[in-house]
Amino acid sequence: MKGIVFDIQNYAIYDGPGIRTLIFLKGCPLKCLWCQNPESQKLNPQISYFKEKCLLCETCIKTCPNNALSLNVNEITRDENLCVLCGNCVEACPNKVLEIIGKEYSIEELVEIALRDKPFYDNSDGGVTISGGEPTMQFKFLMELLKTLKNKGIHVAIETCGYFNEDLIEDLTDNVDLFLFDIKLTDNEKHKTFTGVNNDTILTNFSKVLSKVGNERIIPRIPLIPAANTDEKTIMNIISFLQQINYLGPIHLMPYNKLAKTKYEKVGMGDLYKDMGDLTEDDIKEITNIFERHSFQVIINH
Repeated sequence: MKGIVFDIQNYAIYDGPGIRTLIFLKGCPLKCLWCQNPESQKLNPQISYFKEKCLLCETCIKTCPNNALSLNVNEITRDENLCVLCGNCVEACPNKVLEIIGKEYSIEELVEIALRDKPFYDNSDGGVTISGGEPTMQFKFLMELLKTLKNKGIHVAIETCGYFNEDLIEDLTDNVDLFLFDIKLTDNEKHKTFTGVNNDTILTNFSKVLSKVGNERIIPRIPLIPAANTDEKTIMNIISFLQQINYLGPIHLMPYNKLAKTKYEKVGMGDLYKDMGDLTEDDIKEITNIFERHSFQVIINH
């Protein structure tokens, strides 16, 4: 069994307790306007192109066996219908401006990578966090990976947008030690406007997972997006939702930044990038104060 991974980060300290290895699986059912990992949205591997570094030497064009590449004014363009992601152009490029994003890994390969850092996990109460994209998009692979890691004595967490079939909850709660669960908005229409999907499923899944695992094994993570959810009314709606379902644990706040613009351009999605505005330290402090006034512990993940 193999899964498609687009990044692996070691020594992660913001994605669960202790020192962790962070494994990013490709594929996401949401299309958030502020997405920080646009390269995660498509399930299949794709080629990124760093236009600013390109020498226009045409070496990649000459090495492509399917004539999928061509020179168009001041950039290289790729015909996705002809490209088979063979990687010849990536290898040939002298300035390394091309990259295949998304690589197949077996369970054994990922577990071997994770086990290299097990001494760090053991000394810091850390482990492995599976992120994305949305890891449940590759559900069978995710389950096998979680079970194998747990059998090796490794603490496992997942970062999830919460948009998955309710039927998956039992398997997830049986095999996940910690859920890092995004809560973006409680207003259904606003959620659909900003992410492309309704949030009924997300809020229901959060409530049901909480009822099965308790406050100790689920943490709501709230991306702070200036144009979407940082006003007091929206924050209070999130607080009301958490209070209604008796969530009493900590809150993770994840401030928005604009650093994803280059990522959008590299994967040919530059026209989809949205500048969501500026988030100041005073904004973050005020939102933190609102949560703390309602007895929530706040952890800010920059």
